[in-house]
Amino acid sequence: MGYRNLSPQAMVNISGPWLDPEQDRKVFTSLPLLAPLLPAVEEAHDRIRTTQRLGSSLQQQTKALVERAIALDATHDRKLRGAYNYLGALAEMTDDPTFAAALLDLRDRLAPAGLKAVSRSYGDQAGDAKLVRSRLDEASEKLLRKLKTPEGPLVQVVEAWVAAALELEKVEAQREQLALSAQSSTDGATPRDVVNARNGWIRVVRAIETNLSLEKAATGEVVERLLGRLRRESARADRRGRKGGEATSSQPAEPAPVDGVAPPAGDDDDSFDGA
Repeated sequence: MGYRNLSPQAMVNISGPWLDPEQDRKVFTSLPLLAPLLPAVEEAHDRIRTTQRLGSSLQQQTKALVERAIALDATHDRKLRGAYNYLGALAEMTDDPTFAAALLDLRDRLAPAGLKAVSRSYGDQAGDAKLVRSRLDEASEKLLRKLKTPEGPLVQVVEAWVAAALELEKVEAQREQLALSAQSSTDGATPRDVVNARNGWIRVVRAIETNLSLEKAATGEVVERLLGRLRRESARADRRGRKGGEATSSQPAEPAPVDGVAPPAGDDDDSFDGA
């Protein structure tokens, strides 16, 4: 039986009773071959809890920043396209060639790259936004403030895209800093550490199974008490994994045994793929 489909929540629910004096700790420590494994159980249990908590927190923060960046980018692109196309439309509609030229001049000062500006990187969009004001001369700025749209003055549309680009730059900086924090974390927040914590927990569980099978004092009732939840949770997780198409035929490398106890053959651990 493998444990790769067990969720972190299931893992702590399985190992928690072994550590709880009000549940199975006394039974666990009363068995000579299991008692020495208690510190390893405590460490593995705590690592699952810590990495799950920190990993989830980082994921939530990253998700919020990504969603914020997407919203800001959409605002930037929409406002820029609207202003660019609006100025072009006004130039097409007017019969005054001088006014048409002024409109196109303003359009090209605001967005020299045209609509390609919306496909630039977030950093380039922010840099371009910082240069908008400096590209306007007195006449173009006066025209910008004079023009109206159904949504209000055109200058407000431009200010909205500039503000979105500058805020987007800040959000990206926060996201990059968060990524660096995850990479440098020593408390288990990185994807690799999350997987290592899972594999460490699985190694301990295998050692418990092996030692319990050798424990002469372990009756069938004791084995069921200590391993029953593990077996039930694992069976349910395996069924969910098969239904979800998560089970694979590949076998990741076996983790090292705990305290010299070889794990039973046939179990599979998680492998880190950098995701």
